[in-house]
Amino acid sequence: MGLKAFFQNAFGEVIDLFENNNESKEDFLQLLATAHAIDLIAKMIAKTEILVYRKDKKDKKIKETVDSIYYRLNLKPNYNENGTTFLYKLACRLILDQEALVIMQGPEKIPFLYVADSFNTTERILYPKGYKDITLSDSKGNTISLDKEYGADDVLYFSFYNSKIREATQKFKEGIGNLLKVALKSYKRKNVDKWRMKYPGRQPKILDPETGEELSNEKYKNKITDGLLTDEDVILLLSESFNLENLNKDRKQDASDIEKIYDLVNKETAMTFNIPLDIFCGTKTEKSTGTNDFITFAVDPVLENIEDGLNIGFIEEKDYIAGERIMFNRFNMQHKDVLDASTSIDKLTGARFSRNEINKFLRLPKIDEKWADEHGMTKNYGSIEGGEDENGG
Repeated sequence: MGLKAFFQNAFGEVIDLFENNNESKEDFLQLLATAHAIDLIAKMIAKTEILVYRKDKKDKKIKETVDSIYYRLNLKPNYNENGTTFLYKLACRLILDQEALVIMQGPEKIPFLYVADSFNTTERILYPKGYKDITLSDSKGNTISLDKEYGADDVLYFSFYNSKIREATQKFKEGIGNLLKVALKSYKRKNVDKWRMKYPGRQPKILDPETGEELSNEKYKNKITDGLLTDEDVILLLSESFNLENLNKDRKQDASDIEKIYDLVNKETAMTFNIPLDIFCGTKTEKSTGTNDFITFAVDPVLENIEDGLNIGFIEEKDYIAGERIMFNRFNMQHKDVLDASTSIDKLTGARFSRNEINKFLRLPKIDEKWADEHGMTKNYGSIEGGEDENGG
């Protein structure tokens, strides 16, 4: 789904204002910067695999499992969305509104999941809240309102309160840009040519050289103006009775003021969402730690919030206490080139990681061979069990 298509539902008034009113175009920089910040975080979350850890029925050990819950969360949350689209929409809604609601509807065993566009809650505090006035929509703009009131067991509720982000998204909804409005007006005023035409009170008749007809002052002015403002080369036939002067010839202004405001909006927006500026602006270098900082400070808090909601919805209390979990695979959030990571792979092998564990980090297929799951005893990493060494130790 395109970014505009999703934000249209939440902020349609602001976007329509920008598109239909030329005086509101300055607000679009703030809208674009905020949308870009949310888009960066949501896309990182949407591309991340959700892992499911369950207790094996045979040996009773907690193991990574690919089951119906894994399939529902990663691949097919509902009839009309895939896992990536669903997570992107959920993350956007959670960051924008500081809360999100997912409706569980359909098969009893593993229900389908739908992110609500809007909803209201009951006022209960000591008891589970109810959720009502729920609206759902798809990427095509189709909308449905649900009359039913859903209980806490029928939904996944996510809440993520951050006062800075709440303030930023509120400004996003309302639209700002007064500083840019002043700069734009100044830029337009100083860069639009304005001409002064002088002529004496008494003057001979002005004849059109092409038709020989007499021209009024207004028609003559329009004829000259058309020549001055054309993009093509032109020769103006100017009467000696007239004098033209460009009033703005020494007052031209570049767009540096607007660029400074644009940079300021980007900087403040990136800081609000804890996104390193080089990541936000796409200027990251090879030596930059921006990606790690981005994941740690901007993405991870949202990931943990979503993890909590999924665990509450799909893992029972006794199973969670026993060690069962739903969690994001943070190890493969960054793209890794196999050749560039060869030294690191060797170190992981030396630290007793199996080939399949390393493949998982690299997002490579699992090798269905026994040796690929073995942990080699290399570089003397390991414990010595039983007996004494030859020195009596």
